Amino acid sequence: MNFEVCISLTNLLSRQPTAYAKISHAKATTCVSTKSSSRAYGEKYLKGPNGEEVGPSVFARVINQISIMNGDMAAFQGGILVKEASTGEVVGAVGVSGAAGDEDEYCALAGVKRCTMANALETVPSKHSCKTVKE
Repeated sequence: MNFEVCISLTNLLSRQPTAYAKISHAKATTCVSTKSSSRAYGEKYLKGPNGEEVGPSVFARVINQISIMNGDMAAFQGGILVKEASTGEVVGAVGVSGAAGDEDEYCALAGVKRCTMANALETVPSKHSCKTVKE
């Protein structure tokens, strides 16, 4: 596979706030742009190595990066990177918005794992960390 796709999953009902579509797209764009999950991007810039708050200079850096990308990045859970399992090549990303961040990430992972190409794909992260899901 030598293609790159950015998919954002949203609730297509017209009653839903337009913010969800924009946020899910930003989460997917973050993954493709940084070659990591939107969770990892947020943890890199919004938390220190021991989970402590970051200083203003680090926070300013992430705000500047998001600004350079015209606001089309998100530094929180819900975006996952999708790779071809055999080569590790990035083939796209999935962003989900509308629930809590961990739940959004769970939905993105579940969607990829249930697609017809699931056996040929791997995700980043590979597992969810949602505590509200009962499997």
